[in-house]
Amino acid sequence: MTVSDDVSLAIHRFFRAVDTRDWDTASQLLAGQVSLDYTSVFSGEPERVAGGEIVQRWRGLLPGFDATQHFLGPLLGTGEGVVECNVRGFHHLDGETWMVAGWYTLTLTEDDGRVRIAGIDLAESYETGSRDLVERAQQRAGS
Repeated sequence: MTVSDDVSLAIHRFFRAVDTRDWDTASQLLAGQVSLDYTSVFSGEPERVAGGEIVQRWRGLLPGFDATQHFLGPLLGTGEGVVECNVRGFHHLDGETWMVAGWYTLTLTEDDGRVRIAGIDLAESYETGSRDLVERAQQRAGS
C-alpha cells in the first residue's frame, strides 16, 4: 500500500524533531492521546498517554545524550492509517553508543487537516552497546 507524501513527511518530521530537540514540532505532530508501546525494549505495559506527556518524558531523557539519530525506512502502508518501518535508533553519550534496531508500527490520524501520530509501537530486533547509557543520560538531563 502506498504511503502518502503527507504521512511520510509527518513521520520523518517527527523523528527529526525528536533528534534535534524541536519539542514544539514534535508536540504538534502527535495526537492528543497516543498509544505507546516500548515494552520490547523496556518491558512494562503498553500505555495510552497524552502527546504532551510523551514530549515531557523525552525532554527529561534525550537532552542527556550528546546526540540521537533515528534512521527510518522504508515506510510500508499496511492498512488505513497504519505504517510500518525499520528503525535504527542511535543514542550517543561520551564516546559510547547504544543502538536499538527493530520495526516501528505507527498509527496515524488526521486532525484539523493535519496528519498526526496516534500510536508508536516498537518491536525490537536487537541492540548493541550498553543500555546503561539511558540511566546516565537521565542523570545528565536532570530527571
